[in-house]
This record gives sequence, C-alpha cells and structure tokens, in this order.
Amino acid sequence: MKAVILAAGSATRMRPLTDERPKCLLPLNGKSILERTIDSITAAGVEHIGLVIGFKAEMLRSFVKSRFPFHKIRFIVNPKYETTNNAFSLLMSREFFLSTPGAAAPSDELLLLDADILFAPPMIRFLIAHGSPNKIAVRVEGAHDDEEVRVKVDADGSLLSIGKSGAMAEAFGESVGIEVFSPSSAGRLYEILEERVRAGPGRTEFYEAAFQVLIDEGHKLAAVDVSSFPSIEIDTPEDLRAAEDLASRSGF
Repeated sequence: MKAVILAAGSATRMRPLTDERPKCLLPLNGKSILERTIDSITAAGVEHIGLVIGFKAEMLRSFVKSRFPFHKIRFIVNPKYETTNNAFSLLMSREFFLSTPGAAAPSDELLLLDADILFAPPMIRFLIAHGSPNKIAVRVEGAHDDEEVRVKVDADGSLLSIGKSGAMAEAFGESVGIEVFSPSSAGRLYEILEERVRAGPGRTEFYEAAFQVLIDEGHKLAAVDVSSFPSIEIDTPEDLRAAEDLASRSGF
C-alpha cells in the first residue's frame, strides 16, 4: 500500500493563522496535524508516503525531513496550487503511485488522505482491515450540515453518489476525507483525473467528481462507518479550536 497526503493548498479560510505556515503544520495541543497523520499512517504499517505540497513547500520539506528523517516520504509539488483544486493535486501523485519497479500495471493499494483532518489513530487500521477493496471512511453519527461532502448508498452499503449536492435527508453520512482503493481502481482513478484535467473541469474541481465517475463506471466503493473514531475536518479557526477540544477529550 502507498499513502498519498494532499497538503498543497494555501487555506485562505484559516487566515491569519496560515499567513506564514501551511494549515497542516498548525499545532494541535503541541503536535501538528501533519505529524499526527503521518504517525497514524506508519503505525498502521504503511511505509511509502507521497506528500503533495505547494504553499510554503520548503517549510513542509524542512519539517518532514527533520521530524521523520528515516521515513520513506516523497515530496510531490503541485506548482499550480494557487489556481487548481485537490483533484489536480491528486493527479500530481500519479507517478509516485505507479512507480513500482518491474510492475506492468498498478500493484499497490492507494490510501488517500486530506492533510487537514484530525482523527483517532486507530481509524486507519480499521479502514484498511475492512474487507472491501475500495472503501471510503464515512461519519454516520452526530450532527451534519451543508458544508459536508455527503454520500448516498444502496442497500448493500456501496456508494451511489458523493458530493455536496443532494438532499441531506437522503445521505448516509459525511465523507471524512480518507479512502482506500484497490490497485486497478486506483489506476483507473488516475486515468479519470487526467481525462478531466485535459477536458478542463478537473483543474478546479474536488476529487469527488472523479470518484463519481468511478462509481458510475461500476466500481464498488463501500461506505465504511467510522463514527466510533472521533474526527473533524479543519477548515476554519473555529474548527481548529473544536479539534483541540476533541483531541483533549478523546486523549489523542
């Protein structure tokens, strides 16, 4: 398995906290969001990590090399981070994902994470251990709002749709921002991303648009309920304060 962490954005909604540092380097009770993420990934046994960077790229490089000098982390630069979205950043990691010596086709699973999520570390092991080859972490329990990326599922728990559109009442839950894809589905996902970027919309859209194409083509994506593992996406200073409180209350 290879992990890709998307950390290229400039996080304008977090300003002034992100004027001088990437959002993922903001401290949460003495430990940065990115540090927590990498620790959780490696604790789950995933050794190869691709980190997509853009805003304050050299600061991120310096931090990671200092904090994780012996980890297998490749830096992947999105040079157009100011004018593109996370679908484009994910596409930038394609070479890292495909670079397995001697492999004629994708041979690794893909663990995909946004860099602005605080989550209980055991969530990664739980998601990887789930039997489905393609799966998305979904928070079902708790309060929900219109800002969430919602997922709708069929009777078997496979995704029918993912995005911010659609009635809240029809949603199974919120996509946390952590996914696992089989080698073949991940390979096709990168093809879809490239097709959409070449066509135009892929440069500025969220990667969930490519997930939807994958679903529409017949790839089964299981919605895995991770409600028992506390998590929060950090988009605003208010979210950061809530994340600090969550980490303190939950003991991680």
